Amino acid sequence: MTADWLKVVLLVLQVLVFGYFISLNALYFVLLCFSVLWCRRYKKKVVAHPIDFEALEPLKVLVPPVTLVVPAYNEERVIVQSVHSLLGVSYARVEIVVVNDGSTDGTLGELTRSFSLRKAEVLPSSVLPTRPVRDFYVSTVEPRLVVVDKENGGKADALNAGINFCKTPYFLAMDADSLLEPEALTYALRAVLEDRERVVAVGGIVRGVNGSVVDGGRVRRPNLQFNFWVLMQVIEYLRSFLAGRAGWSQINGLLIVPGAFGLFQKAACLAVGGYSTETVTEDLELVVRLHRYARGRKLGWRAVFAPDAVCWTEMPTRARVLGRQRKRWQEGLWQTLVKHRAMLFRPRYGVVGMLAVPHQVLHELGGPFVEFGGLLLLPLFYFLGILNWTAFVLYLALAFFVGVLFSLMSVLIDQTHFPRHRFPHDALLLLAFSLVEYFGYRQVFLYWRLVATWNYFFGRIAWRVSSRTGFRTQAR
Repeated sequence: MTADWLKVVLLVLQVLVFGYFISLNALYFVLLCFSVLWCRRYKKKVVAHPIDFEALEPLKVLVPPVTLVVPAYNEERVIVQSVHSLLGVSYARVEIVVVNDGSTDGTLGELTRSFSLRKAEVLPSSVLPTRPVRDFYVSTVEPRLVVVDKENGGKADALNAGINFCKTPYFLAMDADSLLEPEALTYALRAVLEDRERVVAVGGIVRGVNGSVVDGGRVRRPNLQFNFWVLMQVIEYLRSFLAGRAGWSQINGLLIVPGAFGLFQKAACLAVGGYSTETVTEDLELVVRLHRYARGRKLGWRAVFAPDAVCWTEMPTRARVLGRQRKRWQEGLWQTLVKHRAMLFRPRYGVVGMLAVPHQVLHELGGPFVEFGGLLLLPLFYFLGILNWTAFVLYLALAFFVGVLFSLMSVLIDQTHFPRHRFPHDALLLLAFSLVEYFGYRQVFLYWRLVATWNYFFGRIAWRVSSRTGFRTQAR
């Protein structure tokens, strides 16, 4: 009898594993369909009906000014190139606020030497709580640039300090190790102008700058760095943005606006209290809080995705550094979803409460347990003689095929509508590496997520600083 009950329990677990797999990939397939159709329509619309911002420039009310907020902690290797990138955006009405968050290296010195900073007296425009501000600097050679020097308080605290000194209705939050394409802000603002009453957040697409040639803050020649960890990230990013977030954006269920490129309405962010310093993924938590606030008050706010608003960022090149990043993401996901657990399966929160948050809980938080459980159950099923080899092989083949299909479609969308890399060399390289994702990398990724879950319940959660190698440059 005991053996029979054990077999029943194991059979139920087997059904749960298959159910998880089917529900996850069914959702991804639906999102992929939405993404493919929308990206096609979007590209046609942009080509057929471009917005002439220069013609709208005299109508100041239609073209809102934007503050670019750049939190910086020990970024002396990349900060000057990053600021040059921001100064080169094609959108005219911009201000740049660099927040030096108590750096212990030469970040402030590099900014002072490159942009001739001098101290000034400026009062903040809002009152979000932050660590004390030590000094305020303005550039004598570039009037659009100011620098806030404050005590270290973390990225969220630095962003709030930047918002306090932001005098424009919109701000762009980005990372100091990132470079914007000249038209990136223009494309993001297009989404705002098309639905100004409802769009309060716009996320761009993040691409890896590793291996590319950078000059004057511009990516002059995109190249893929032949590094296993970088190529895996490029595949993940394409799949996440072009086969995932594009679809979530269409059904108003987008929860993630990347910290490297997030355009926000300042008034909306102030209404919800700015960035939270209680999580290590402040970008995710802010968007979830905006959704919760808006749906609780029936405001109709939207967070959308702009696939051609490109931000280039330095990706980790070593497993140890990448592991720190992915652990932080998983820990922050736990913090955010536990904090906003009241949204789970609540119809008042619409698609976010009934689909987006449940997906994050069941598939992103629960996924590591299901995958790890499946690995443990496999030898047990074998020894008990209840492993159906035909079904198991079909399951593996289907999982592999579905994963490759999503990667293939992501690369295809990218090369068809928003090409940045060399074709066919880079496209074939990405497709080749997508074939090996399930043989090693997936298992390492699973380990990182399990460690992060342990850290959330029993360990210590903290920001893990990533090392920078700087951008590859060439003379003008």
